Amino acid sequence: MAWGNGAKICMLISNYNIALLLCFVSGLTGCALPVKSADTKIPSEKNSVLSTSAAASGPAPANASTAVEETAAQDSFNRQVQEYSRLLVADIMKDADLQPVAAEDGHPVHADPGASAISAYGEQVADDTMDEFFKGRYNRSRARLPENIDKWRTQIDVSNPGSDLANFPNSAFTLPQGRGYFELSPFTYYGTGTNNPAQYNSEFLLRYGATDNIELRLFGNGVSWSGGASQAWGFSPIAFDTKIHLWGENQKYFLPAAGLEAYIQTPWLSSNPAFYQGTQPSISFNFDQSLPFDIDFEYNLGATRTLTQGNSSVNAWEFVFQWAFQRDFFSKDFAVFVHGYYNAMGLPRGPQVLSSYDNDNKPKQNAVGAGFVWTINHRLQLYGQTSGGTTQFTNSIISMLGFVAAF
Repeated sequence: MAWGNGAKICMLISNYNIALLLCFVSGLTGCALPVKSADTKIPSEKNSVLSTSAAASGPAPANASTAVEETAAQDSFNRQVQEYSRLLVADIMKDADLQPVAAEDGHPVHADPGASAISAYGEQVADDTMDEFFKGRYNRSRARLPENIDKWRTQIDVSNPGSDLANFPNSAFTLPQGRGYFELSPFTYYGTGTNNPAQYNSEFLLRYGATDNIELRLFGNGVSWSGGASQAWGFSPIAFDTKIHLWGENQKYFLPAAGLEAYIQTPWLSSNPAFYQGTQPSISFNFDQSLPFDIDFEYNLGATRTLTQGNSSVNAWEFVFQWAFQRDFFSKDFAVFVHGYYNAMGLPRGPQVLSSYDNDNKPKQNAVGAGFVWTINHRLQLYGQTSGGTTQFTNSIISMLGFVAAF
């Protein structure tokens, strides 16, 4: 139904001082009895009904012996109130250009669905409220509750579970079955560090929900440029990634949501030796926890194998840790975060540190920074961040700007 009819009804009803009151008092269904203000003229037909009702109600009986007469009078009054209510409803619908059609039970049903418009408007308000409830990264486990999971599965939502490229850690949450994300950071720059040249990447991440709890992922640094003495252009190798959602958050017992993620960095599609990193596995446990003041705490703990160079090329495992604190500001469509990582990010991003591991001389990387996530609509999200390295082996600056598209 057009909103114009619903607006007419609401404007007409607003001219009455009391709405629905007598209907509920007298136990009526399907009608509302607005009592008009003093400056509103009551049509003669309804005025006669009201006069008859008042006469039927009459003064209170003098003694209990007239209880039967009192009951009969009250029943008559209720019937008159009911009739008056129906006349008022018909009057309102007529003024709103809505034509009532009598149903089989005698109660009015409206061919032009004026009531349906108000109902549809109410449903839209409820949907908007639910959408606002699910927005943001705070307490994303609630979307998987039995009463909410159908909506989570059927409605495309770029903010739940949200981007994994926006910050250094990856979330514990996966996409619903059949849903997908395309994440792209076309402007990603890493400054220089010791034994660590500057590098430009166009990083991408493809995500697909195989089930509600298993996500298949494909990551790559895309078209890349490496600085230093031997500058190089080319395409970086790809990595195959899988993330499993283990359980949701239990705020009562202060238990975070948890996920398990594993990827394999391959040499495939590498078009330049400058970007070759060999075949390197990684595994991590991902956690998300809702903190006071609507802050979402996201952190990963794991181990990553990297290619290093000393007297000979070797592979070495190292502990990795990523973290982020995020909170919505102004609205649930805009959030800011601070984040960081130790030794490596959650995905094989950026230039590879090539340094001697002889005598356990392992280079340590650590970076801290801040960024934002801006949700444009259900399908599109923008993000950006800038961070700085705190050790000599870490890139001096790490900046990126990108977007997420949900489908």
